Amino acid sequence: MGKISNFVIGAVLGTAVGVVINYLFGPARDTQFNAQYRSRWDQALEDGKQAADEREAELRRQFLEAKHQQG
Repeated sequence: MGKISNFVIGAVLGTAVGVVINYLFGPARDTQFNAQYRSRWDQALEDGKQAADEREAELRRQFLEAKHQQG
């Protein structure tokens, strides 16, 4: 491949990476920038933490039930 081909491939890959980063860290559509602003990344992290907390509570409840039934 020549220098031009490598440049074009690099430019396309760089653009693709920029679009992905902008999508993850940029604001959602119709977002107002105020104290309640959150990016998609922030929302995904919060949703993941909430799901993990709920799962942990469920596992603890199951553990306590099993422990109570044994003894």
